[in-house]
Amino acid sequence: MAVMDPSADLATDFKDALASWASGVTVVTTRAGGLLYGLTVSSFTSVSLDPPLILVCLATTNRMGEMIGQSRRFGVSILGREQEAASNYFASPGREPTEGFVEIEGQWTDYEVPIVQGALAHVVCDLHDSTEVGDHLVVVGRVIHAEAERDGEPLVYWRRRYRGLDAG
Repeated sequence: MAVMDPSADLATDFKDALASWASGVTVVTTRAGGLLYGLTVSSFTSVSLDPPLILVCLATTNRMGEMIGQSRRFGVSILGREQEAASNYFASPGREPTEGFVEIEGQWTDYEVPIVQGALAHVVCDLHDSTEVGDHLVVVGRVIHAEAERDGEPLVYWRRRYRGLDAG
């Protein structure tokens, strides 16, 4: 009788369980050494209102954590329902940092932080703290600017597919 690795089953079960958690879709962006980089992130949440803090979780294997550490500033764009292409682009592996926006429309904030153009909302943050936890870097940002559109629906990710809200 073959002995199964229980950790392999747990990893699959864990991913399947978390796929049941519907989340908004964000793109984290920064500029370091004159280069722009962005990454699709679903692990995003508010932490504190006073002071205003948010957190994002980034795989330690991704260059984003190092670039935020260098720049000490980053943006988070909260994507709208029609922005699946932006989410897919920034989620694709193997991309290199670029001097500017390449395939997705973007804009620069007054704080010289790139954001996704047309996002439902965005925040600009100074790096407050970061800590490695498991295979991820938990990055806490102190919000220095926030802006939101009044119209539009969020892009939602649930059970490994993009969704919208059913306002009914």
